[in-house]
Amino acid sequence: MKTNSKHYLLVFLFLILFTTHTGKSYAQSYRSENLFYMVGSMGSYQDFAQHADEISIICPDVYQIDSVGVITGEVDRRILELAQKKGIKVMPLFASFDQRGIHALLTNEAARKEAIRLMLFYAQEFHFYGWQFDIENIYFTDKDAYTSFFKQTADSLHKYGFAISSAVVKSDQPAPESANPAYHRFLYENWRGAFDIPAIAAASDFISIMTYDQHTAYTPPGPVAGIPWMKRIVTYLLNSGIPADKISLGIPNYSDYWYPSVTNSGPGSTRDEISYAAAKDLLDRYQAVPEWMEDQQVYYTHWETGGIFNWLFMEDAKSFLPKFKLAETNHLRGISVWVLGSEDSAIWNVLKKEAVTVRVK
Repeated sequence: MKTNSKHYLLVFLFLILFTTHTGKSYAQSYRSENLFYMVGSMGSYQDFAQHADEISIICPDVYQIDSVGVITGEVDRRILELAQKKGIKVMPLFASFDQRGIHALLTNEAARKEAIRLMLFYAQEFHFYGWQFDIENIYFTDKDAYTSFFKQTADSLHKYGFAISSAVVKSDQPAPESANPAYHRFLYENWRGAFDIPAIAAASDFISIMTYDQHTAYTPPGPVAGIPWMKRIVTYLLNSGIPADKISLGIPNYSDYWYPSVTNSGPGSTRDEISYAAAKDLLDRYQAVPEWMEDQQVYYTHWETGGIFNWLFMEDAKSFLPKFKLAETNHLRGISVWVLGSEDSAIWNVLKKEAVTVRVK
């Protein structure tokens, strides 16, 4: 009888250990390539230094490109040194939002060649992993020119062993939405319509799909990126034939704050992108209590000041989890998070618990 009791006890303990071990393995079976964007702020660098173990690719937003293809900027020496020490790839982006300047660049072969020459020079000089395009506000009639320039650059970078990716403006269909037609015509003509996403994905190592901002300064208040909206975007990309391992899901970690103001255009509603710390400060200042919006999987609140409602839609660790799970359940390449320094620090625990951070070879 004593022997049997010991036997059953050993079996019971084994089952507990086995369940615990396999449960942990299952939770971390997803291998995620975690790209984080950073800016030139002290807070952004400090977050990179503190949480480098959970970052696969660091993407400094420090370069600009002009209408004649000249790329200028500088990556902080400390970023390069820390990335090398930790085995993290450095893939800076270069940006332009100047619609006329972008058109001039895309339609000038000499400017395109100069941009590619400079990309190769900087990549070789500073040992970059590659480059990310962040060219936005492209007029939709420049679609073919943009795709051609991207492919031309991809061929050159790949020839010399460098990677290429593109930040892609959010879209869940290849046409303007039927609802709110005037607004969606504007979005399509100036922001979404210039991206031939399947062609760009085919030429690139991966794309970072910017699911943010679902609501903008031109809309009423709403989530930065609600879960139903993000699901539609992912479904659209996969149904378009883009391989899951080429899709990096853009996730915002900042909050949106709407309030009245006066600009050069006159009085109106303003939307500011603010950090989690700044959002918490507003809650404390105005004694506002956030509510969980179940269908969107985000917190939101509003308060009245001076007779006017101010609105806050928050991104925190609780809203980060279902977004990350969306990448996991669809077996995507990983995530692209904007931006270091804005996050709820608890998201790092989510990453540690839910996945293994990939080290890019």
